[in-house]
Amino acid sequence: MINIVKHILFATDFSPCSAPAFRYAVEWAKVFDATLTLFHGISLQPGVDIDAGIAQRYLDEQRNVAEEHLKQLLDEAHQHVPHAALEMRTGLASSQICDVAREQHTDLIITGTHGWTGFNRVVFGSIAERVIQRAPCPVLSIPDRNPDETTDLHTLTLQPRQIVLPVDFSDCSIDAYEYGVEVAKWFDASVTLVHAIEPLSYSLDFSLTHPLEDKANRKKIEHRLQELTTVLIEQGLSARYELVYTPTMEAIVKTSAAQEADLVVMGTHGRKGLPRLILGSTTAKVLQHTPYPILTVKSPKFEEGHHSATKRDQSSDSVTSGNNLDA
Repeated sequence: MINIVKHILFATDFSPCSAPAFRYAVEWAKVFDATLTLFHGISLQPGVDIDAGIAQRYLDEQRNVAEEHLKQLLDEAHQHVPHAALEMRTGLASSQICDVAREQHTDLIITGTHGWTGFNRVVFGSIAERVIQRAPCPVLSIPDRNPDETTDLHTLTLQPRQIVLPVDFSDCSIDAYEYGVEVAKWFDASVTLVHAIEPLSYSLDFSLTHPLEDKANRKKIEHRLQELTTVLIEQGLSARYELVYTPTMEAIVKTSAAQEADLVVMGTHGRKGLPRLILGSTTAKVLQHTPYPILTVKSPKFEEGHHSATKRDQSSDSVTSGNNLDA
């Protein structure tokens, strides 16, 4: 097996939603025998003069509190991970996380997510989403579950046994597929591939796809899914696929629930700015609506010069597509 994770960066804000993510970071560092860096970013409110005396006192106080929290986490991590360290910086959290990941050639970023929706998300945004957009490597996002479901954090399935892997045959989807294959090998997990065929909609000239064309397209999609599933089985993994006739986000959530998934691995385009505002983001929607950990992978998997990405499976090179996820 290829060791795809040698350095993990765990980002925490010390909120309750960070606790499950910390346990994932420690467990995955153990499995991959990886170095673990615990990171916290101290942010100032916009417009605050960092050179002002009161701002300096505020920063000093925040640093002292944060350092104490990080040391407690470090002591706990050292019980399971021999190579662990802490890092703390001042600035916009999402930017600092990505900067540290680049400097330390991190292979995987792990962070919790509040899963805000509605007005709160519009106002405050999501650090996890911004990290996913800008990260130089894959990102594992652990959602904030219902407190009633996380009373005993030791009951969380930190090592995935059931992985759901959405595929639309785009480059980022295939890169996520390849990365997901390696993760599944390390954890000896079963994999369910899922492809969503969106409901029929009218084109600009108010015409619909001819039924025969639609049937032929479905046949091609199923053939591609069979090919990808066969590759997994030939590599010793338990694998199956689902062809679902429903919107993509709904397909991912429903399949994950049906398979009792421990992890969803999905590709993301990492769009920013106006295109993302117009097109939306499947990844963001899944992060908001699913209780499952989401491992997001861009194409390419790592920024140029950041890491030697694993080679693409030759058998999957021919699988290209036209049904791109809006991620």
